[in-house]
Amino acid sequence: MHQVYGCSVDFTILGPGKAIALLAHDQGYDVWMGNVRGNMFSRDHVSLDPNKSAFWKYSYHEIGSFDVPAMVDYILHLTGRKRLHYIGHSQGSVVFLVMTSMHPQYNQKIASAHLSAPPAFLSRSTAPVTSMSGEILSALLLMDSLGVHSIGDRFNSEPLMYVKRAIDASVIREEWIMETAYYLAGEDREGFNMSVIPDLTAAFPAGGSLRQFTHYVQCHRSGRFAQYDYGREGNLKRYGHSTPPAYPLELVTVPVAMYYGSNDQFVAVEDVDLLAKKLPNVVLKYLHPNPKWNHIDFLYGKEAPEVYRKLLGLIHSYERR
Repeated sequence: MHQVYGCSVDFTILGPGKAIALLAHDQGYDVWMGNVRGNMFSRDHVSLDPNKSAFWKYSYHEIGSFDVPAMVDYILHLTGRKRLHYIGHSQGSVVFLVMTSMHPQYNQKIASAHLSAPPAFLSRSTAPVTSMSGEILSALLLMDSLGVHSIGDRFNSEPLMYVKRAIDASVIREEWIMETAYYLAGEDREGFNMSVIPDLTAAFPAGGSLRQFTHYVQCHRSGRFAQYDYGREGNLKRYGHSTPPAYPLELVTVPVAMYYGSNDQFVAVEDVDLLAKKLPNVVLKYLHPNPKWNHIDFLYGKEAPEVYRKLLGLIHSYERR
């Protein structure tokens, strides 16, 4: 499962012999790549129209509570298997924690979970935008109230269309794109695989809801890994409490491996440590030895295939049991 506003392309973008999905396939695994609701590959719905606001009223809570469990059940039904191995990057990690804490029965359906840069706790994030989190949260809530519900919607965004054309015409240079990425995710000029830029700009952002981002800002400001905050009145109506309940991480019993870096400006090492303390069955905490390893190197870094081989080796060890 991919990052926020990303898509399944994240796991093939490095190409044959390097991308995690292709390496796993080469080792004989059946590989399934999810796309969360709202991205460019996942816009159909049995009753809701993506051109209407009701479609976009979800955060990562709904993705983890409803969508990922449905994907797991679909895969297991189609394959006849009883369990699967789960790999998630960033938001892909969070929705796993939502699923297994809110629906503990799904712990029995996951053989092992591999979480890269898991942004559950974010209070120690050093990303530059966090210094303005109050203003950003107010702006997001205002946009939501004014009917702006999606981010990176490639089907209904003229500005995004013009940006993509400017990138294709080299009016916007690759170096400028990467400066923005380094500013947000942590600088790793030597480690980033620049060859992925054309495929990356074709697939990211893939689209999603405004509330996905709002939920992260709320967790950063509160210091809690909790459900979506609808405000005092909304929380009382929905939860029976003035504040949203924390996710019961003690119910996540799946063997969990975590992969992270000391140069990740979104997910600080201390926040990963806090998450590890709250999970009852952490089998691996892999802090990448490269001090420049940032939030996106797991997907686009030159050293990523080495991490994938370590990850797949751990999966193989569970398959042998």
